[in-house]
Amino acid sequence: MGSTLDERARQRLRTIFERGAEDASDALSKWLGHPATLRTVDVAEIDLTEAADLLGPAESLVAACSMELTGRITGHLLLVFEDRSGLALADLLLRQPEGTATAWGELERSAADETTNIVGCAYLNSLADQLPPGDEGAGGSILPSPPSFRHEFAGSLLEFALMEQALQLDRLLLIRTEFEARASRLDWSLLLVPSGDSLRWLASALGEGAP
Repeated sequence: MGSTLDERARQRLRTIFERGAEDASDALSKWLGHPATLRTVDVAEIDLTEAADLLGPAESLVAACSMELTGRITGHLLLVFEDRSGLALADLLLRQPEGTATAWGELERSAADETTNIVGCAYLNSLADQLPPGDEGAGGSILPSPPSFRHEFAGSLLEFALMEQALQLDRLLLIRTEFEARASRLDWSLLLVPSGDSLRWLASALGEGAP
């Protein structure tokens, strides 16, 4: 299946998610009590097989928080980070020296969930603000579920998270992000996995025919 989003749509999404990153940076800074910066490095539409490669070898452990989306856009939003980076993030958020967290306990999982809630909602709110109302009159609202934490092999994670979407389409949106606070820099993979209908609607709403 070829690219669904044209160049205009991808550029508009980049602008939208850059604004979301600014809002997420403000929210994370307040939560941490010191400056934090989240940057949108790239926005791309990629094959599901490419997403698997980006997460690393199928047998590598990754941590991910997933939010199910309803409303104007349906599907899933996932914040994914490899094990070492995820635990370093937990140390930062729990205000403890890097290397303190060595396993995903309750506190570490809670920190990851709250980060996903802050970052995900900032991106989704920015996206919703730019979307036209739906045909069914649902407006531009995008409603995320509470984050669900998973820690498993990269291959298993994608099979679980993308199973439903894989039956409808073979592409997803990758928002490559970079997080920096107190000289710690971590690369995150933020995966927006819309349903087939939602991806096609996004392409129409933000593409060549959009105002």
